[in-house]
Amino acid sequence: MKLTTLLFPAVVLGAACPYAGKFTPEEPTDTRGVCPMLNALSNHNFLPHSGRNISEKQIVDALQDALNLDRPFGEFLWTAARISNPKPNATTFDLNHLDRHDLFEHDGSLSRQDAFFGQWSRFNQTVWDWTKTFYTGDILDVQMVANSRAQRQMRSNLTNPDYKLSNLGYSFSLGENSAILSILGDKKTQTCPLAFVDFLFSKEKLPYELGWNKPKEPISLNDLITTFHDIEKHTAFPFPPPPDNSSDVFN
Repeated sequence: MKLTTLLFPAVVLGAACPYAGKFTPEEPTDTRGVCPMLNALSNHNFLPHSGRNISEKQIVDALQDALNLDRPFGEFLWTAARISNPKPNATTFDLNHLDRHDLFEHDGSLSRQDAFFGQWSRFNQTVWDWTKTFYTGDILDVQMVANSRAQRQMRSNLTNPDYKLSNLGYSFSLGENSAILSILGDKKTQTCPLAFVDFLFSKEKLPYELGWNKPKEPISLNDLITTFHDIEKHTAFPFPPPPDNSSDVFN
């Protein structure tokens, strides 16, 4: 199975909405899920604010309009998102479909607790505060991101009796961390201000007011894969899992 088939940064991330870009908080009737970026895109109305019935065109347009992901990258992400819908042959998905444990969602998240301990799909301040202790500077780089990911995985492995990480979960974990540097940050320098990440994760809001802007150059899947491999090379744990059938969902 090729790496491009396994990657879906759950950092990952309506153009038909006339209010695209304007932030309006989540309503009680809306649905959100495990991905801070996609939640933010709905809160900013790039995706349907309800978080429901998101089509291929809506997500590809939203990823391009909000984040400057090129359309082939957006189409790849759409394929993964659609698979999360438990309805066979679905043509849309809801944000909470991504919550399905051990599909794309995995143990050892940077900002969510493991499913074993309770509610796993929404932001958890305690988990996030612990993760941030391994960000040792104001500007995140490959080594800091690799260290924080490794520490979360080790903590999960030590404290969660049901801990597991499939090949697909392993790839998603690396992809999500790669997205921090390649999409929210600078794909060339592979750096990102910690303030941008903290703002996005804790508020599910794009950090425009902190000075962030949509990247000027389009971001491709290959850009993400480059950072993916660089983080992997700087990571001592977790080791890549043995082969399994977790990626069969793409077949």
